[in-house]
Amino acid sequence: MSVRKYDKGERRFKHVGSGDLPEFEVEDDNPKKIIGKCPRTISEQERDRLLQIAVAAINPDREISVPSKLYSVHQGTIYEAQTSDHGETYHAYPFRGKLAASILQQLRDLADKEGCREAFEKFVKTNITRHG
Repeated sequence: MSVRKYDKGERRFKHVGSGDLPEFEVEDDNPKKIIGKCPRTISEQERDRLLQIAVAAINPDREISVPSKLYSVHQGTIYEAQTSDHGETYHAYPFRGKLAASILQQLRDLADKEGCREAFEKFVKTNITRHG
């Protein structure tokens, strides 16, 4: 596996929170659209490390050989990283939504390695719907 690169984006502030904890914001005009916002306290080194240990989701687009989505765990919170440039770089944010049982198990194992299993289970209970 090659080294994954993170791209915050020059003027990308949509996924940046205001505090030390991850946040979820609901858009006023679309209550089904939830935006995950990263804590301001994640260092570049930690962000890059989390990207390297991330779990790859099955890629539905067979046109590219790299995963379009990656998932990682930081202090119990699940983060989703997406690529918009065919795997050259990824951008991540706290995730809330549906995840396959197989990905959840891999993330549970990662939470064990990261020493945050209890916080992970609490996060999953309130933010994740299992499927598959």
